[in-house]
Amino acid sequence: MGRLKLFEIALDGDKAVYEPTEVVSGHVVLELRGEMRLRSLKVDIRGLAKVHWTESRGMGTETGSYTQHFTDELEYFHMEETLLGNGTDSESEAEDDQPLLTAGRHQFSFSFQLPDERLPTSFEGKHGNVRYWLKAEIDRPWTLPSKVKRDFTIIDHIDINDTYHLTPTGGSREKTLCCWLCTSGPVSLSARTDRRGYCPGESIAISAEFENHSSRRMIPKAALYQTQCYRAGGKTRTVRENVAHMKGEALSAGDTVQWENRLLPVPALTPSIISCSIITVEYSLMVFLDIPGGMNLILHLPIVIGTVPLSRQPYPIHMFPMAGISTPFADAPPSYDECMAGLPSPDIPVEAAS
Repeated sequence: MGRLKLFEIALDGDKAVYEPTEVVSGHVVLELRGEMRLRSLKVDIRGLAKVHWTESRGMGTETGSYTQHFTDELEYFHMEETLLGNGTDSESEAEDDQPLLTAGRHQFSFSFQLPDERLPTSFEGKHGNVRYWLKAEIDRPWTLPSKVKRDFTIIDHIDINDTYHLTPTGGSREKTLCCWLCTSGPVSLSARTDRRGYCPGESIAISAEFENHSSRRMIPKAALYQTQCYRAGGKTRTVRENVAHMKGEALSAGDTVQWENRLLPVPALTPSIISCSIITVEYSLMVFLDIPGGMNLILHLPIVIGTVPLSRQPYPIHMFPMAGISTPFADAPPSYDECMAGLPSPDIPVEAAS
């Protein structure tokens, strides 16, 4: 780095998590071994959602196949500030007009107002991400620019105290089983939750009734699923994961079983993301009867994962992991893989996840 000993971005108060409308402020730090002349020092702030995946396309037996890329991005904001120099980046500028920094430590303050529009929560997924960052750049005569980047997190708070999130969600399903030419009795289930919205660390209270009037033995189960949807080029790529699950005692032929506020703990999860047009993260509770040798009877109930629990303050940031962060943010939430480490493989038949 030559005379440039240290080049970094420091945020005021070591803050790493922000909300829309907040001010992101701090300073760019330069520590020099000797004098350094530069044309400009700039810092910019940016928020971007990006999606990318590939699909193989066949072209016939003779021509083989090709790979098609699906990419889209959505910029939420991009602001720039010149901290030193005139910012023209002109090679013809007279040397005497260029700032000269002495050896030692220098700090240059910056401040950016985040927009008041709804900004989606920071997210890292398999086929896309929502990222926010600061980037500083030093432009020196006859030398390639030096750059440094600092990521930060934005949380789009979802208040579980809203009436919609406090409303229970429920439903019922029924079907008749068949075995060859014989028709078995009906099986049915009805289920409801105590509310629609939850925060990590809370538990979903499930009340349900399972009726088995068939001749088969079956097992009542419940699972919380996260569904990530990525959109680009008029197509959608979906990734679905089981993030929590439980099962009850088996129902023999003619049995009826009731669950009364059975608790399914909500693990550390990314909040629901619905404000981004190219990436969404949604949740659903699946209550079902696992029927050996037959199609499972399944009831899907929509669930919202929020950030502001019942009558309390927003949850600490570490409760909201982002999947697969390659370069961890300072004081960032743990990665999705870290949070999900040790979670047993879901004991759910293939049919249940279809």
